[in-house]
Amino acid sequence: MDWARLEIIVPTILIILYILYYRKFRFYLIAEKAQPNVIRHKLARGTPPPSYPNGWYRLCRSTELKIGQVEEIKFAGRHIAYYRGTDKVVYAVAAYCPHMGANLGIGGQVKFNSCIECPFHGWAFDGKSGLCVNSEKLDPKIVSTYCYNNIENMDPNKKGEYLQKVQEGEIKIKTYLVKELRGMVYIWLHCLEAKPWYEPVSEQSDHLQLRGESVNYVNCHIQEIPENGADARHFDYIHSSVNDYIPTWIVSFKWTMKSLPANDPDFYKKMEHSKEKVRKYQKNLFDQYLSNKDLRQYMNVLCLDAYLVFFNKWKFNVIWATGFQMGPATVALYVLSDVFEALYKQAIQPVERFNLKVFHTLYTTSSLPYWASAYILGGELRQVIADVSLWNNKIFTDKVAYNLKGDADPLLLRWRQWYAQFYEGSRDFEKSLDALEW
Repeated sequence: MDWARLEIIVPTILIILYILYYRKFRFYLIAEKAQPNVIRHKLARGTPPPSYPNGWYRLCRSTELKIGQVEEIKFAGRHIAYYRGTDKVVYAVAAYCPHMGANLGIGGQVKFNSCIECPFHGWAFDGKSGLCVNSEKLDPKIVSTYCYNNIENMDPNKKGEYLQKVQEGEIKIKTYLVKELRGMVYIWLHCLEAKPWYEPVSEQSDHLQLRGESVNYVNCHIQEIPENGADARHFDYIHSSVNDYIPTWIVSFKWTMKSLPANDPDFYKKMEHSKEKVRKYQKNLFDQYLSNKDLRQYMNVLCLDAYLVFFNKWKFNVIWATGFQMGPATVALYVLSDVFEALYKQAIQPVERFNLKVFHTLYTTSSLPYWASAYILGGELRQVIADVSLWNNKIFTDKVAYNLKGDADPLLLRWRQWYAQFYEGSRDFEKSLDALEW
């Protein structure tokens, strides 16, 4: 045997295998293929609240939007174009050009550092002000705006004109407030165009490493998904199975949970954990998130302990989870165990009524092997899919029967009281979309 040749071949093969392993598991993406269910999400789904609550929403991961890149998205009833200017800042604007109606996000290009250029006739709009501009100096273009006299009946005015002049001067498109924090880009959406009531949290997670993400498409009302975080009893029925192969009588999950709005005056006392290690860990998180006083009213906190139970007899505590629901569509769930620490960021993007895109982004301690973080993400996705099968086939009812003598339903009632604050102006906004939607 040629040992010299073998000494070259074996390390080369090992290097190639590691490169393949690294590329596969370094950032593990599990993305469900989008299958628009046009009929299903148009069906009546009970008597739900409006579909688009107000708040901060995830727009994209920072790495998904390179300098000069332009994208468009249908988001909470709005058509939005977003891009990263050559100044490295992310901008978001209403997608349609007021000149001839082209979609700026499809074929548009970045121009003048902070502007987006229409692909149809080259009109450029500043991402900061929304103004249509002529040059890098951002000097406004002066235009004449005309409107049909009666577009429904196509009648002329008294002068015999079908289109009449209504304005002369500057023209602008709507801009959206965007924040970029910790590798995520967020957008503020409010049906009454109100300014943000709170700011997204820049969490202290430098010790955690981005490892993967799952993407699911769900057909339900947006409130159903974050409501899971206050539904203690559903864990016993939906999330008791460890995997598809081991019967629950051999080994199963058991859960205990607390849920409370962050502005509760006795928050620290009610949420205090009995185990010192967990108590210290959670207090650090509470101090970090509750220091944002403007956010407290709009944040709900959950603490979840998970146990493995063998033969319905022996119980072992395996993880402690602490979740922060911030606004209508963002959750940061910290998971602590004796082996690793992890952070899940859940984000919901409402595409249209009963049609949601749901993200779970995973961060773990850097010492955890890549295959292990991929396995953890897959295990979490399995629990999500169990929920999706219910979400896709349930209705939302405005008349709910609660068992207030138990310990679970009071949490659900309190959570719905808390979440209702995000719907200001949403019903009228949704009705206005019915007239505009193509």
